[in-house]
Amino acid sequence: MKLITSLSLILLMLSCENSRSTKLSFKPIRFEQINYYKYPRSENEIPFKYRLTYYFEDGKPHRWLELDSSKQVRTEYIYQYDLDGLHTGAKYREDGEEAYSVERVRYIDDRIKVTEWLDSIGTVYYTMTDYLNDKGNTLRAEFKGTEVHGFDSTFYTEEGFPRRIFFTNIKGNILNDRSFEYDSINPLDDWITRRKIVGDTLSEEQFRDVYYDSNFTSPDSIYYPYLVSAPNKSQNVFSFTANEQTLFLTETTGWDIQTVKLYTSQKGLLMESETPLSLDSIYNGAISPSGERLIYTRKIDGNETNWLIEKKGTTWSDPINLSADSDFVGGYFHWHTDTELFLYTEKGNGDLVEATLSNENLKLTNTLNKLNTENGTEFSPFVDAEKRFIIFTRYVDGEPSQQGFFISYNAGSYQNPNWEAPQKIENLPYGWNAYILQNKGQFLFTDGDNIKSVPVRFLNLK
Repeated sequence: MKLITSLSLILLMLSCENSRSTKLSFKPIRFEQINYYKYPRSENEIPFKYRLTYYFEDGKPHRWLELDSSKQVRTEYIYQYDLDGLHTGAKYREDGEEAYSVERVRYIDDRIKVTEWLDSIGTVYYTMTDYLNDKGNTLRAEFKGTEVHGFDSTFYTEEGFPRRIFFTNIKGNILNDRSFEYDSINPLDDWITRRKIVGDTLSEEQFRDVYYDSNFTSPDSIYYPYLVSAPNKSQNVFSFTANEQTLFLTETTGWDIQTVKLYTSQKGLLMESETPLSLDSIYNGAISPSGERLIYTRKIDGNETNWLIEKKGTTWSDPINLSADSDFVGGYFHWHTDTELFLYTEKGNGDLVEATLSNENLKLTNTLNKLNTENGTEFSPFVDAEKRFIIFTRYVDGEPSQQGFFISYNAGSYQNPNWEAPQKIENLPYGWNAYILQNKGQFLFTDGDNIKSVPVRFLNLK
């Protein structure tokens, strides 16, 4: 209960920070989540719907996802742009469909936008024509199948938020008439809470969390929810290159065989990229600081072996069996440099060691005895770039005080570390794969289901 309370306090403080922003200059939103409640709502009622939206660093939307009350994805919509950044269409899928449908967008001029929906052979079967104001927002939208069957009309508040939207059919009847009242607007002129009124009846309350940083962390502390931290799969290990522009990740529905994903930063957002074919199923692994090397463990019939692939131009080498000429097997790797690693071995009940990788030979160089326990398991290390400290996970069965993240500070030098007795980091729940994004001051870890993110300053590190 104490661990859960500590993380809850961190999340509360983060929420207050985002809602109390005092900067008045324009900043584009990078990530938002809207929670939708039926009105009236009870004290413990959960939203009936959620909507998450990711934005590029220039403020253009990348994708939105609509979730039901159980947080299952019902709709996913991914924007498409040309090289000049003009919106040219999208791909989308609804209600659990595997395949994406396609829509195409074109502009007749600055005030008329045409959206066309295409069937499986590329034929247009439905068209919407938007007539825009000088801010690019829709004033009137015409809907056409084989014939025009109606129009949407939209009116806006002084701040530019939708105030009233209604549909008029070709007989002149007004349908689906809804309006919005805005109860809270933040100092950056983005709405935070609003009410939806259908006809004369208040039907919904909507609460919006907006984030202007590039941490991409949800209100419940999940890192890149539904993009990197994928639903219905467990995120096990991850690592970044030194410039933090490439992410290596394994996820799974079964621990021994895991799927690898690589993400690269594009316009300030991590986007999934091509994964080497040789990494179709592994146990765990990590990417080197340069991004030129991937080390990983395979586990087959309970037997583990270490492997390496190296980047050769734009392609990856064939897998190199590191276990063939090594007297130990490791896992849960942390690359400190492209040749120096900290990792877990099965020595004892599971210990941390240091090793070097040279000429395709993984060699044990330090047993790190001060960090290891006789009866516990220590694994998944993270070492600060200057070797000021090492953070790792410890698990001693039956001893809650010896379960969680531990930190050891270096009382020596970079060349000759002297690791102090490890101390538990009390502000965190149990997890592993500690990782600090230096450029953003984020502490990341996995709880076995999702990658979690909290600011480094809340850990009270020296």
